[in-house]
Amino acid sequence: MKIKSLIFAVFATIGLFVACEVVPENERLEVVEMEPSERNVLLLEFTGWKCVNCPSAAIVAHTLVSALNENIVVVAMHPEGHGFTSPENSVNALSTAEAMEYLKFYGGSSATAFPTGVVNGCKFDNEYLQGKDEWIAQVMEQRAIMPDCHINLTYSKENGHNVVATLTPDTLMNYNVSLQMWLVENNIVAPQASQGNNYVHQHVFRKSLNSLWGDELGLLSGTTTKEYSFEIESRYVADNCAVVAVLINTDTKEVIQAAQVALGQAAY
Repeated sequence: MKIKSLIFAVFATIGLFVACEVVPENERLEVVEMEPSERNVLLLEFTGWKCVNCPSAAIVAHTLVSALNENIVVVAMHPEGHGFTSPENSVNALSTAEAMEYLKFYGGSSATAFPTGVVNGCKFDNEYLQGKDEWIAQVMEQRAIMPDCHINLTYSKENGHNVVATLTPDTLMNYNVSLQMWLVENNIVAPQASQGNNYVHQHVFRKSLNSLWGDELGLLSGTTTKEYSFEIESRYVADNCAVVAVLINTDTKEVIQAAQVALGQAAY
């Protein structure tokens, strides 16, 4: 049963930020009837503070979050050493070496044009990295696929920060899986080219809570629970943070399911 009509105003919204630019008819408001979904799609947004076109990509990501709610998890990756992130000497430095490692895996480099993104760790037209104009269609395509597994995240603050991830397969999973756990942060005020020094950065990848490609869990034959305890560095605002869990195929790195849990009051 179709649940509601959602208005995708991405390109029209971007048009508000570009003076005198006409939005083509095929990129204007489109009313989409959506079926409910149990698939949460991961969008990796590769970005940098020196990228003048990246704020328009952030608008696309924000619109997807507003429209799809829990069915979308956005993580903004600022790769350390990229031309659009260096130099970065601010106390609110956003770039990480891990983000660069992910960019390299997906075929990028320190000279890759931004903004670009990866949807669910999948290739489209034989490429991982995709321009912002492709994200909506690719996210919707992935959202329509029934997941092989569900993730439930619970957070508690007792003797530190603790997150429990409960994985429940919906079917026999005949491939090995790994679980990535990331810390992300919203509402970071820092410079952004063409936007000034008080731009608010969202969904910023801070660090992995286990390892680059996560904990290898092998074949899941039943409900599996993993618990993670971690500290939050003083330069992060805990109330603005969330933990993102990403279950991937160990061999292909494609995303099976994603989830996130907020550590405070900041909306995700």
